[in-house]
Amino acid sequence: MTMAVQRNFVCACIGDLHGWLLQERSGTVGKILNAFDTTINIRTKEDELLVITLGKVRSPANLNVTASNTIDGFKGIIREDEKAFIQDENRDKQPRASLLVGDANITVGDCNRFRNYFSSLDPHAIQTFASNSYGIFSELESLGQANKFGCLLNPDMTTRGLFAGFIDQLISDCTIKDQQEFDSRISKGLKHLCGVGPGFTPAGDDFIAGYLAMRNSLGNAMKLGDSVIPGNDFSVLTTWTSFKLIEYSARNLLDDQAQHMINSVAHNNLEAYIESVRLISKRGHTSGLDFATGVTVALFTIADRVFKTSVLPSLVYTLET
Repeated sequence: MTMAVQRNFVCACIGDLHGWLLQERSGTVGKILNAFDTTINIRTKEDELLVITLGKVRSPANLNVTASNTIDGFKGIIREDEKAFIQDENRDKQPRASLLVGDANITVGDCNRFRNYFSSLDPHAIQTFASNSYGIFSELESLGQANKFGCLLNPDMTTRGLFAGFIDQLISDCTIKDQQEFDSRISKGLKHLCGVGPGFTPAGDDFIAGYLAMRNSLGNAMKLGDSVIPGNDFSVLTTWTSFKLIEYSARNLLDDQAQHMINSVAHNNLEAYIESVRLISKRGHTSGLDFATGVTVALFTIADRVFKTSVLPSLVYTLET
């Protein structure tokens, strides 16, 4: 019988959501849900999502690690449904904790912490972006046509009509003056997208995550009422992992690239925003592009409601031509 070879990793950065791991010395962390080449998803005992990744993108939910020895990825050394543990290793009289995930041994000690920071909103930013809406949306459409079949802007059979239907409903609901009633209507519209579309995280879920990230960030800055946080009525429509990513976006627990995208609006930097769209759209098959589309539509929704622009009707015209 071949003995499993333990692979060693070092934590380079830990997201603020999981800072408690730095204080733990022993015990169960959670259960492994999925293992991919560069990513492990764990459901923690606090019912949070812990993403262990070899990637560089930092997030409140991430544990970014580097490999101490050469490996091809996590997939061959991690078994789904196993428990992840933390244990104290006392070497050279220096106590340090190790996270044990399958055959991976991750040292979690002196590492960087990532927490979100959102810039103050430039008072002219939303009008500037509304004035340039055609260029922004054209970029999204162009990216959607470039090998992103199944996204909301280049739909397959599972996503056909979803985007146009949601925009039509938004245009109608934008006349509602009461913010709480409007948010309730938006939640119902987003629920129709939940769990729909291709991908590990469905296209509709990625759109919802982007929409709520921008809506709640600008909503807080502009005092547009309480944040819209999806609940159990959303969670039953999709996977646990995908729902947690929606929830984190709604709570503005965003990775550094998504944070930069939202901050580029706050800074009134159109060029930086479009560059962020291009960068994020490279994620997954459709995930990044659908997220960026959701962020953009939420921005234009607030422009139309607060500043009385007519961006959303122009999107419908663009879709129909």
